[in-house]
Amino acid sequence: MKTLELDFTQYSKKEWLDLIARSLKKGSIEDFVWAIDDNVTGEPFAHADDLSKYYSPVKNKVNNNNWMSGIDYSLVSNDSLNECIKLHAGFGLQSFILQVTNSGIDLNTYFGGINILEYDINFNTSYGVDLILFLEHIKDYLEASNPDYKKLNLTIRLPINRPELILELYKYSKVNFPNLKFYFKTEREYSYNPVKYLSETMNNLTDYIQKSTINKEILEWLLSRLKIHFFMTDNFLSNIATLRAFKILWNNYLNAYKVKPFPPNIMLGINHDSFTDDENDDLIVTTILCMSGAISGVNSINLAPKEHNITDPKNTMRLMLNIQNIMKLESNMDIVEDALAGSYAIETATNKLATAAWNKLQ
Repeated sequence: MKTLELDFTQYSKKEWLDLIARSLKKGSIEDFVWAIDDNVTGEPFAHADDLSKYYSPVKNKVNNNNWMSGIDYSLVSNDSLNECIKLHAGFGLQSFILQVTNSGIDLNTYFGGINILEYDINFNTSYGVDLILFLEHIKDYLEASNPDYKKLNLTIRLPINRPELILELYKYSKVNFPNLKFYFKTEREYSYNPVKYLSETMNNLTDYIQKSTINKEILEWLLSRLKIHFFMTDNFLSNIATLRAFKILWNNYLNAYKVKPFPPNIMLGINHDSFTDDENDDLIVTTILCMSGAISGVNSINLAPKEHNITDPKNTMRLMLNIQNIMKLESNMDIVEDALAGSYAIETATNKLATAAWNKLQ
């Protein structure tokens, strides 16, 4: 690293800002500052000296950035769901989200002719669903056809409304679904205010843990199985800084509970109000937002097209998968780990957000 640094002219912060100011044809440096939150700004011409106050490096990196390409089928009617999954399976589908409103859904209607052990399946279960009964329903369905059902990568929504249930789920999963994970959905309405978004996410999780009164062993089991579902906005750089800041917060959180460190499992969704009234423009928005997730190192991207102004929803979802295929197979974005690490602009924005959110949480 030192060798690389010597290849570039080193400027002090004042020299750097003076150089930029002279290069601007009109306007000032302040014109390029972007608002991330009410009290947090992004500084595109940040200098290494700016890191001294905020810097807290993102840890727990993985060896690659190979996110799972997916679709959120929550808006798809049950009548066409099976057909959609079969169609998209041929276009790189790896992960998907399904809306579940009752414990006794017809699983054959969903999964007939599909080997569900090949996919990462996330059930966005409504709070009225009896989770144990629902898991028994899945078990009965799989036992009849696949003796390896315990290998299923299954995720159900964390029962926020019933914290006492987590102990029962802990005992049940150890016997029947050892790979069981929990889908923790963030508060979508806060996503345009990253500091509140991050702090409220951790605050809601803390509130649930305290109400569940679990011991350290079960706490560690639960945290290691959480999938945090974030929504992305139309602010590309703020999205990246927010997701990177969450990784810092996650490390702080695990340290506070004195459990062993492990990286967070981040699911990425997209705010429907980020879409436009033109489905072709929507694909551009989708591309930009997928890039923010890919650059930030999320674990899965699950896209859901909006309900209106789409002529062919199945084809639109196929195109959304192909956007991710192009990012992986042609742009090689899946092999670059934390691509913007070392960017002073992103690092300062990341750590401003992480510091503000952690202070607010405490």
